Amino acid sequence: MRRRPGAVISLLLVASLVPATRVDAAVSRANLQSEVDSLTTQISTLDEDYNDARIKLAAAERQMRELGIAKEEADRELETLRRTASQRAAASYRMGVPNMILALFGAESFTDFSRRMGVSTRVGDWESGIVTELEIANNRSQETEEQLRAERDRAKALSNSIASKRSSLQERVNQHEAVMARVAAEERARAARATSSARPPAPLLRQDPKIPTPPLPGSGNARAAIAAGYSKIGTPYQWGGSGPGTFDCSGFTSYAWRAAGVNLPHSSRAQYATTKRVSRDDLQPGDLVFFGSPIHHVGMYIGGGNMLDASTYGRPVAVRSINRRGYVGAGRPGV
Repeated sequence: MRRRPGAVISLLLVASLVPATRVDAAVSRANLQSEVDSLTTQISTLDEDYNDARIKLAAAERQMRELGIAKEEADRELETLRRTASQRAAASYRMGVPNMILALFGAESFTDFSRRMGVSTRVGDWESGIVTELEIANNRSQETEEQLRAERDRAKALSNSIASKRSSLQERVNQHEAVMARVAAEERARAARATSSARPPAPLLRQDPKIPTPPLPGSGNARAAIAAGYSKIGTPYQWGGSGPGTFDCSGFTSYAWRAAGVNLPHSSRAQYATTKRVSRDDLQPGDLVFFGSPIHHVGMYIGGGNMLDASTYGRPVAVRSINRRGYVGAGRPGV
């Protein structure tokens, strides 16, 4: 009888630990889910930062090529004028062109003096024009060289920015993978502890619901774009991916619309800026829908409140609902 109070206390202690363990597991699971969601958002945002930087770098490199051509043309013009000026100077020297004093003292008559002064004036005007043209050509060459140097510096800064964003993005990806490895380990441990009749826990990286495929538009560019999009369902997500084997969100939409003959920049923000705004009530299949502030995600509307998209790291191209947080607007390509 003396042992009974102790046994009761022990049973109570064990019973009190069970709910606490479950609560701790739920808290841990919620924390992991929050960490996964946060990292996937950061990855998507950095991915679009990276895409924007690559577009700017391409523009800077194009400007460098154009300036390089302009510099070559200016240098050729300057060299041609220099040769012309040298030839004229040599001819003037050989001819002994008179100046005003020589014309005055060397003239045998007023008529001769006037004739000599006319020649001297014409030669002076002629040489002055050459000098002016040389100055203009030289200034043009120097200006294009300065512009080219500035553009090279800009391109170098953009290249460094891309390298930095790429490094930061890879760091976030590595963190995401580490978290997902922890998730997988916890799921395996929980499954091992669970009884055969226990209900399996929902995965932390949320699965997309099975959404029925709506019919394609009857004709036009949108039909071609959506058909190209459907053909890539299940393709893995990869930041910077532009197809056909991997995609990020803007790489996927630009790939799909390229199949319809419409070129879109590989950036959700740039796609938002270059497409015609449409209201949510006027959405048509093929329209692009944008999310985030700043914009970091884009999908292609297919009707019925659904879109095709390359969602985020670890999730392949699929049909998903547009009813998600962060909707900012829609755009219609090709109009």
